[in-house]
Amino acid sequence: MAHKTSASSIMTLAYLKKLFLAHFFEDNIDISMPTLLAAKQKKGESIKTFIERFKSMALRCPSSMTQYTLVETYRHNLQSALLA
Repeated sequence: MAHKTSASSIMTLAYLKKLFLAHFFEDNIDISMPTLLAAKQKKGESIKTFIERFKSMALRCPSSMTQYTLVETYRHNLQSALLA
């Protein structure tokens, strides 16, 4: 997860800690349902990489989504050019 910040935008140690943990230990952070639903395939990202990223996020999302709903969400979030 990339965060773009300027040197003057990190005003507290708590915010620096949050950025550090998000960058280096992203797998330990719970993913909210809206974050999972908004996870789109990035430009240039392979389907395999997107599957792995989406799967990792889904495993960290405390939800009761069925496997079918997860697959449909994943499919919907692929780049449309790949589905044509």
